[in-house]
Amino acid sequence: MTQKNGLRLLAILAALTLSACGTTPNSPPPGVVELPPQVETPIEPDTKPVIDEAVGLVPPHMAGRQMSRVAILLPFSSDNATARAESLRLLRAAELALFERAGSNLLLIPKDTQGTAEGARAAAMAAFEDGADMIIGPLFGQSVTVVGQVARRANIPVIAFSTDTSTAGNGVYLLSFPPELEVARVVEYASRQGVQRYAYLGPQSRYGMTVHDALRDSAELTGGSLTTEAFYTGDVEAMASAASRLARGVFQPITPDEANVLRQSDWVPDPNAPFQAVMLPEGSTRLRTLGPLLISQAVDPLVVRFLGTGLWNDEDLLREPALHGGWFAGPDRASHERFEQSYEAAYGSEASNIASLGYDALALAAHLEGGELGFSREAIEDPEGYLGVDGLFRFAHSGLIERGLAIYEVQSRSFREVEPAPLTFDPLAY
Repeated sequence: MTQKNGLRLLAILAALTLSACGTTPNSPPPGVVELPPQVETPIEPDTKPVIDEAVGLVPPHMAGRQMSRVAILLPFSSDNATARAESLRLLRAAELALFERAGSNLLLIPKDTQGTAEGARAAAMAAFEDGADMIIGPLFGQSVTVVGQVARRANIPVIAFSTDTSTAGNGVYLLSFPPELEVARVVEYASRQGVQRYAYLGPQSRYGMTVHDALRDSAELTGGSLTTEAFYTGDVEAMASAASRLARGVFQPITPDEANVLRQSDWVPDPNAPFQAVMLPEGSTRLRTLGPLLISQAVDPLVVRFLGTGLWNDEDLLREPALHGGWFAGPDRASHERFEQSYEAAYGSEASNIASLGYDALALAAHLEGGELGFSREAIEDPEGYLGVDGLFRFAHSGLIERGLAIYEVQSRSFREVEPAPLTFDPLAY
């Protein structure tokens, strides 16, 4: 990419410094948000925002400006406590980006979807009535579907956080981490290390089946194949049974001398092994259980490479020796850690793994607001992409996201980056 084109990238992660957007370097961060502001029913009548039928919502302090409006739709009052907490973190991250990246003419308008399809539809209609130029969110696939229906009629682009690819397209874009991308990246890397035969051991859930199908398809695209699979539904007993079905009698335990030789040399796939790598689409405690269950069936990570998804991006997993040497694909950790530090400094609490999506979405809106093409689909689908907190990304016409991901290896004390994330996209692959 040329320097001129590089300047067009959304430089979200440039040390997360304050942008020159009408603030000073010593300006305080945005205050802690406990609930989304209710802009429609303010306390003081004389400060009531005006909804102009021609231009939309106009807060008193922004009267007379050429404004752009971005609505963020999240389940702030959901019955699910986790969803409520995640909504607050996404909103805070978006506010952080508003403070750091946006100019003084961009208005962020929170709307509550209540965690229901009906609530999402009402929130989208309210965003339209307020004159939103772009919608950020919602979080769940069912809500994205109904918001997309409203937004398409109003010609408002949507940058949603769902991983449900069926909701994308026709102006709805998914700023998320679809497991298909993570699987494709790690399989492509494994194939270049000589892996041709793969196994799947995982849950028979929607997520598990998505990973399974992506593993099968990615293996075939790289000249390999999915040779063995075992599913489970349940906890440890079901997982142990599946591990036994996958590998009982297939591998012979290696001797201590063989293990020492393997530890002192680079890993090379065994050409005679029935499978050379196994995909484990689990995280947290369940993954720390699954690894040892495979070893009990003589599936040794010194011989068979364990592969994972973004669920592996958890430092608690470093304590499980069975996973050491495993590979997974993920965003640039250094960049994400800088965002986490900025978030914690602003709000005094930790960001979640997906809070960065709120930051990137609002920073993208700030970038589009200052561009010649505005919030058009042509601008959003820029083939050169954008550089965000979680690395390089771009949107296809289908609404699906493409990400530049790194490959990490699990070690005893850290995740070692064995192949960095790309800094540019191949325009011929768009």
